Amino acid sequence: MGWYKINKRDLPWRKRENQNFYRIWISEVMLQQTQVKAALPYYNKFLKKWPDLDSFYKASLEEILYQWQGLGYYQRAKNLYLGKEFIKNNKFSIDPNNLKKIPGIGDYISCSIPAILEDQSCTVLDTNIKRIIKRYFGLNEKEKGYKKTVLEIASKLTPQKNNRDYCQSLMDLANIVCKAKSPECKICPIGEKCRTKGHESNKNKKISKIKKRKFGVVFLIEFNSEWLVEHTKEKLLEGLYTFPMTSFFEKEVNILEKKLYENLVLEWKKKHSLEINHRKIDFVNHSFSHFHLKLLIVNIKLNKKVKLKDLQWMKIHKFEKKPVSTLVKKIKKII
Repeated sequence: MGWYKINKRDLPWRKRENQNFYRIWISEVMLQQTQVKAALPYYNKFLKKWPDLDSFYKASLEEILYQWQGLGYYQRAKNLYLGKEFIKNNKFSIDPNNLKKIPGIGDYISCSIPAILEDQSCTVLDTNIKRIIKRYFGLNEKEKGYKKTVLEIASKLTPQKNNRDYCQSLMDLANIVCKAKSPECKICPIGEKCRTKGHESNKNKKISKIKKRKFGVVFLIEFNSEWLVEHTKEKLLEGLYTFPMTSFFEKEVNILEKKLYENLVLEWKKKHSLEINHRKIDFVNHSFSHFHLKLLIVNIKLNKKVKLKDLQWMKIHKFEKKPVSTLVKKIKKII
């Protein structure tokens, strides 16, 4: 706690004017699976657009996705929409059991909000805090009952008073000192009795998985100043707008990359009855959390409009105002 008073990070959601349910909720959702540095501009942008819960009630899912684009893990944005709709129609209080009824709020956020806002003595446990406990007590995550042990230790350590500063001190300790990679053990305020001092045994270390490589084709189909676009329902980019694409495939060992792309283009054109010449523009590379993707961008110019299933014609200037993924932003930049 003494270390925290001197070293705590100056973060916008910690400012007095942001100590309310709505602003803490937005910050906690954004910080799921996203580093502070990446979340900061989005947090400020959100508050500028919707400064309070009353203004956020009026936000559509498309508007939320538009503000969210580029931050990734878009299910979080959808959960914010579902969450505010739930809050709008139901009474809720700042306690863990009640908060868990809100879509997108699980064990961690349901405790962090009451702890931060009302200093409730509930056990705040996220990936960062788990890492400190694991290292300090020399736990092996492969051992039976590991999760239960971590929870029991975290519960016993949770103070009856000043849990607000305690849980946030652990978060800062994990981000500044007890980092996932290259921890700063020499300056750790609790390092003296740490069982591992950051040097976990080889059997505890996770072997980093090599990401799969996948391939596909994206089609830029245009007529005058309009593009054919899709309002996708696929979970990976649900609710966002995109150019039509093939499915993503892993390449078989015995097939050439060039041949793979040719087959994908021909199959897609045949499926949509588009017997018209196409032009290859370029490739775009993008990494998702679990695979690398290499897309061939293909341009098809039509001399009349066609109707294709699940696709809609949209003016280019209108498409600019729609929520899209980072992948689609890359494609737009190339074209």
